[in-house]
Amino acid sequence: MFEQFDLDSELLANVKELGYKKPTSIQELVIPKAMIGKDILASAPTGTGKTAAFLLPIAQHLLDYPRTKPGFPRVLILTPTRELAIQIGEDSENLTKLTKIKTGVVTGGVNYGSHSDILNSTTDILVATPGRLLEYIENEQFDAREIEILVLDEADRMLDMGFRETINRIVAEARWRKQTMLFSATLEGAWCDSFC
Repeated sequence: MFEQFDLDSELLANVKELGYKKPTSIQELVIPKAMIGKDILASAPTGTGKTAAFLLPIAQHLLDYPRTKPGFPRVLILTPTRELAIQIGEDSENLTKLTKIKTGVVTGGVNYGSHSDILNSTTDILVATPGRLLEYIENEQFDAREIEILVLDEADRMLDMGFRETINRIVAEARWRKQTMLFSATLEGAWCDSFC
């Protein structure tokens, strides 16, 4: 049961409302380690519950250590496609619905500059595609220095799509982070040399 993970009652209520009965195997493996701040390197195909495996520990961290002043996001989740970013953003909003945690989504495929409301307001979790986020970093519209937790979701797909250099630059910008979680369908290949 999800109660074993020592999650706040608001998160447990959201989990119950979403119909999650018991943790999947990836959640059983990841959540306890992520909750104590360990870096995570996991192989998890789509559909195994990995999104909740990283979102629940992230939400608990934000509740345990509340923001003391307005600012840039404390959590950055990088994902290869706009569709996946939107899906993770929706999952994050559903899992944190009873809290004050704010989630924003920044992707390509929309006019540059249309994310100014997200970038100029206090957002706790930012879900982004690498190319568009790097544009905002280069134009000094986004500061990665406040990021405490960095998640690279579907890292293998991001490399296959040619994002290696972009991700390396974003990872370097977020070098003060306390925790990194990397998820990939496979744990093989050269990409691990880049981000592990």
